[in-house]
Amino acid sequence: MKSILTKIAIRKAVGVYLGEHELAVAKVVSTPLGIVEIASTKRPYATESIDEMLRELVRPLLGRKGRVPVAIGLPSSRVFFGTRPMPNTGPATPESFLQRTLCSSNISVDELVADLICEPLNKQPVTRAVACRKKYLANIVSQFQRLGVRPVRSEPAACAMARLAERLHRLPRRAKMVLMVFLGETRGMAVTVAGGLPVAWKTFGLTADSECFAILSAARCLKTQQSHYGIEDALDYAIVHGRPDLHERLQQDQLPTEIGTRVIWHETPALSATSVAAGLAHGCLMQDVKAFDLSHSMKTRAPIKEIFPWGDLAFSAGLVGCMGLAMFAHIVKLNESFSVLRVHNSQHACLASADVGKLTKTKKFMEEKVKTVRGFLDSRVSWSSYTSAVAARLPRSAEITIFSGKSNAREGSLRLQGVAPLEDSGSLPGDITDFLNALSGWRPWKNDFPTINTEIKLPLGGKQKQPEVDFTILCQRQGKKGGKS
Repeated sequence: MKSILTKIAIRKAVGVYLGEHELAVAKVVSTPLGIVEIASTKRPYATESIDEMLRELVRPLLGRKGRVPVAIGLPSSRVFFGTRPMPNTGPATPESFLQRTLCSSNISVDELVADLICEPLNKQPVTRAVACRKKYLANIVSQFQRLGVRPVRSEPAACAMARLAERLHRLPRRAKMVLMVFLGETRGMAVTVAGGLPVAWKTFGLTADSECFAILSAARCLKTQQSHYGIEDALDYAIVHGRPDLHERLQQDQLPTEIGTRVIWHETPALSATSVAAGLAHGCLMQDVKAFDLSHSMKTRAPIKEIFPWGDLAFSAGLVGCMGLAMFAHIVKLNESFSVLRVHNSQHACLASADVGKLTKTKKFMEEKVKTVRGFLDSRVSWSSYTSAVAARLPRSAEITIFSGKSNAREGSLRLQGVAPLEDSGSLPGDITDFLNALSGWRPWKNDFPTINTEIKLPLGGKQKQPEVDFTILCQRQGKKGGKS
């Protein structure tokens, strides 16, 4: 099965963890089914035999061409890690940040190599820094370079463990700060993770019947130090990884209650050298992930073939190829339709004998006539539509006495005058008001005559048998050419 996965692998990566007394390697491949670990091993080693161990364990995993990316992991005892509030002056250099953070006279910054990650953490600007002895790391990097390997990155083991845990078990939604507890056979590690990177970590020993006390001691220590990092957020979850044989006992010892937050239990990954190596390899497959790299200043310049975005090039080429095939198929279909149309046109005698020049001239003449007619119609007022609209809306009791309209090249007007009997109470009839509102709200009326004035004259006191009201509607327009009617 592993040989089949190796053949269909899209990308491969190797992680190498240099512990205090053992060396572990792991190889993972990215397949259509996901990331799969295909090889892992660990061996005890001595400092003087590290070169031989690397050749024995790492070299066979690089393949014939040796182009598999490799990441290096460093033990917690070999690195310095700190999280501090970002200074007001902005992001500092690794050296100046270490000089201000360490404040030690017996440690020279020139003897250290460091890397910084400055970013807002839950809307609070913080700086996370990691450093180690330059001589120690330079010796490791040179041994890898003698193997023909240019390490992708060199980072602490805690970063690799946190990354592997997130890859194997997705964090709960909206979890901003999480305490990850990794349990091994004799050792454990508590890591506070936020934004995908550790904020702080602490290792501790595991002795029989005192595991709960050791975990609580490490968790409370990290919580006490959290105020020095400029982070005020509380833990959202505590996640325990590894040692499933201890989960029931830890629950009986009231670990969730004592830790003060919800606890989630996972059987993997356990704290071990091979787990760290697997987390390092996963990081090689995630080149865009935020991660530390202590060896960035010690590595040779990467060749163009390694940093060239081959994946983006392949995707773009495939996309352009698919677009080209779609356009080619569309062109073929259009050519077929054009060929059929030409055959149909050739079967008409009138089209075959027609003169193209005469047809073009006739088409142009007809277009000019249509344009003239449209211009004439657009500039005219359709009086017949107004007479129909008035007749349809006029109340039965009302009479139209004057209906006149005129239009010339620059302005036009429409005058509508009528009479209607008043009600017995002497008030204006409601149907007359509705009639005036209906005409003034008619859309064609508004388009032809933007200005509409309405006038109502009530009768003076007299001896009329039936008092009547006079109403007048005067509509005007300007700037629209038209004819008189």
